[in-house]
Amino acid sequence: MYQDFALILASQDFQDYFSRFGYIGIYIWYVTIDQIGPIPEEVSLIVIGYFASQGVLNPFLAGLFSIAAFITVDTVYFYLTKSGNKLIKKLRNKSTGTKANAIKQKLKKHTLKTLIVLCFIPRMRLLAPVFVSLMKFPYGKFLLFDVIGLGIFTTVYVSLGIIFHRSLSSLVDQAKTIGTIVFIVAMVIMTVLSIIIVRRMNKKTA
Repeated sequence: MYQDFALILASQDFQDYFSRFGYIGIYIWYVTIDQIGPIPEEVSLIVIGYFASQGVLNPFLAGLFSIAAFITVDTVYFYLTKSGNKLIKKLRNKSTGTKANAIKQKLKKHTLKTLIVLCFIPRMRLLAPVFVSLMKFPYGKFLLFDVIGLGIFTTVYVSLGIIFHRSLSSLVDQAKTIGTIVFIVAMVIMTVLSIIIVRRMNKKTA
């Protein structure tokens, strides 16, 4: 499934999207399409890094606009949860249960560390602002820790896209089709491995 999503993201149409709309396009992508689409943020960030290595984007600015979008979404979820908005009801339902209670306990004891770990667990990152809002965390404290976690999360995955593209270019300069296929496969592998590693680290700290 991820291969299909990655193929779409690595297509010329997606590159044209970033070329045309630039960094504002990145922001719009994450605050709109990303919220309703099935494409993991990890995959799209790696692709952004891949395009940055091709000169389509500046990796630093691309990372900043990505983080800005993530913070915007998290802030909206934080305050919607606090206000009891019905739109956030499904996410609030996920914030109950044994696993959710364990995460809340970790947030109380190790807030920054737990928020960073949640960033690397697909779709769990969206629950972080819900958890902290229900626990009546001050927004300022959450924002500070959220920026740190998102900064690490974004840097890791954008860097993976940059590093991989540079390594690939030195080996297959003339094989663009093969290079794209290899990129897609390697991207999926790296994403899966990073998820497995973070989950194991999370279990050890349980």
